[in-house]
Amino acid sequence: MLPKPKRLNLKKDFKWVASGKKIDSKFLTLFVKTGDNTFPSIGIAVSGKFLKKAHERNRARRLVSSAFETLYSKLPTNISIVALPKQGILSVKSPDVLLDLEKKLINEKIIT
Repeated sequence: MLPKPKRLNLKKDFKWVASGKKIDSKFLTLFVKTGDNTFPSIGIAVSGKFLKKAHERNRARRLVSSAFETLYSKLPTNISIVALPKQGILSVKSPDVLLDLEKKLINEKIIT
């Protein structure tokens, strides 16, 4: 898990980032917005609508968090990202989520 200062925690921050660019990948929906951050900020929001059980939501959150921990050093400093896991994320392993996220961020020219 990322340290608390590197995460989005407030509802107003999530809403601000959600008003940015929407990017869909196989396992995630990402909202990306640039601001005047001094380091990248990541937020993970898991819906109880698709993932009914708490252990499913926790696993989805851990998979996404692990992928962002690996890619965190490659992210630009002024970026904020909110990630919404999709229902199919529970059927895959961590490297698959990482590969999907990295491929999408490279395609969108967020990381190189």
